[in-house]
Amino acid sequence: MSSSPPSPIDEKQFEANGTTTTHSNGASSSDAGRLHALDQLEILPQILNEGILFAGSGAALLLQAALPAIRDTEHPTGGHKALATELIDALQAHISYISTLVFGNRGERKTLLDMLQRGEAPGLGGGRNNRFAHHPELQLWMAATLYATATDFYQRVYGRVDYQTAQRGYSEFTLLISYLGVPPGTWPESRQAFWTYWDEQIAKLAVSTDAAQFAKDLRESTEMPGWVQKLKPFLRAVTIEMLPPTLRDAYGLRSTGSTRFLYRTWMGFSTAVYPAMPNKVRSYPLKYYKERLREKLNVV
Repeated sequence: MSSSPPSPIDEKQFEANGTTTTHSNGASSSDAGRLHALDQLEILPQILNEGILFAGSGAALLLQAALPAIRDTEHPTGGHKALATELIDALQAHISYISTLVFGNRGERKTLLDMLQRGEAPGLGGGRNNRFAHHPELQLWMAATLYATATDFYQRVYGRVDYQTAQRGYSEFTLLISYLGVPPGTWPESRQAFWTYWDEQIAKLAVSTDAAQFAKDLRESTEMPGWVQKLKPFLRAVTIEMLPPTLRDAYGLRSTGSTRFLYRTWMGFSTAVYPAMPNKVRSYPLKYYKERLREKLNVV
């Protein structure tokens, strides 16, 4: 299995084979229909069980912050430090929602779905409000970065995903997105449409004049759990090597011999050792967030 599969953008070559119909963003609003649809998930449980995908979260955050419209929502007195905190909060909340919808029991899923539908889903950032929830285009981009970076990193570890599996996985992710509040009709209906949207957005990205400070704020944040803090040197190297070169340079992040060594070390571990580790270890990150959210859902 190759240790350096293509980036998410390279995955577009699969689209030459055609597209498949995805779940509609107008998924069934009935409890039974929504829960039944979640019971039918096949590909996402296999992919998201791999907690190592969390290693792509740094790249996702920097891609999010590079969208000018996201910076336009900054708190008037908070600046880049407040934005870093809010993006981390939103990322952790999204991970907790996805992990619960994919791996939760029916009671947990129903409680979360009802709260999401009412706009009352609990956050994981000490009660801070997610101001991005009121901006559909920002919700869309934030969800897109999660899909793209997870797709990228999964293929870096396990090799290229075959066409049919990728299509089914995208269809299932589309279903989740319809439940997470992304407005109907905004999420691209096919993978081909997604990568077209992705290319258009990448072309719009531009970091602010204090970009280096923002990247430093992300790196020094203590908002992530302790096990993430311990892995930061490796996660930083993965982030640097995953970002598009122009964006990486704009953030003042340099690809050096040291970062490339750490990246190769991490990927060597990921491809040779990680897949053989016990499932309870590999699935720990997603289960951590599921349990963290479960405490807030008050599900017996």
